[in-house]
Order: sequence, then C-alpha cells, then structure tokens
Amino acid sequence: MTMNLEQAAAKKQRTNRKGKRKVDENTYLIVKIGRFTIDDNTLLNPYYGTKNYRAVVYTDLEDQYPTRVLRVYHGDKLKFNEQVTIPIDSHARYLYVELLGVSSREDPGTSRGIVVMGRAKIRLPPPLYSRQINHKASLVALDSNRSVVEKGTLAISMKLDSYVEKL
Repeated sequence: MTMNLEQAAAKKQRTNRKGKRKVDENTYLIVKIGRFTIDDNTLLNPYYGTKNYRAVVYTDLEDQYPTRVLRVYHGDKLKFNEQVTIPIDSHARYLYVELLGVSSREDPGTSRGIVVMGRAKIRLPPPLYSRQINHKASLVALDSNRSVVEKGTLAISMKLDSYVEKL
C-alpha cells in the first residue's frame, strides 16, 4: 500500500496563469470513516452470524482505497474508525464511497462473494477550504425493480491538506 501512496503522491505540474511559472502542487484528502448503518432486511431468512464489511473510497475509479475488513457479530456496533489519505487531482469534484459485504455466505453475489451494500457520492470541499467537514452520507442501492432505495448511512469526515512548492 505504501508503494501506491508513493506513486500517487508524485508531484503534478500546472501552469500558474498570473506568472506563467511552473508550480508543484500537492493536495491530499484525508478521509476518516466512522459509523455506518445498513439495512439487511432484504433476505427472507435473516442471518445472525458474523458479517464482513469493507469500505472503498475514491475520487478516480482507477485509484481505489479500501479499508480493512471489519468483522461484525450480530448486535455489534458498526464502526470502521479508519483514516485514508487520497492524493487529489485538480479536476476531482466528488468523493465516491462504496460499502461492500465481503465473503457473504447468505448472499454470495459474485464468485468472490463480494456484494455492494450501498454507494454514496459526496461533493469535495473547495480547493482552499482547510477545515474538517463532517458528513453523514446516505448509502443507496438498486432494488429488484431497478429503482434507487436508501440502504443505510455512513459517517465520514474529510479535510483537504495541500502545500505548494515553488521551483
């Protein structure tokens, strides 16, 4: 994972309009993933054993940042308590979040047992905004009628951290 962060943290050059000089700008989005709720009432026979969840956050579909797998027993608190640092391109406008059910025995979904429990799309803060933003994202999914339904929520806080190096 450190290799991906080092590669992704490579400096990006852009031209400053005022002076037409080259400026190295590094901007990172620090995302803290907290509590979540999920509606599992779609099953005819509810499963009361352990369930495994993983959150994936990204601004670009090619560079996804997963959390560790969270094993939850029936009745436990659903909380990741994990921080992810994402390098941000200047054209990124949204943070995409997916909550996945991993190794799901009651609803295998794919051959690998990964089921998308819900998705969210969150607008990123303005480029110069340096305060922490707390957000409770609504996780949505498609039901059997192919209509969008709310499946749960996910607490996220995010903060932009950037610095500029002049050449």
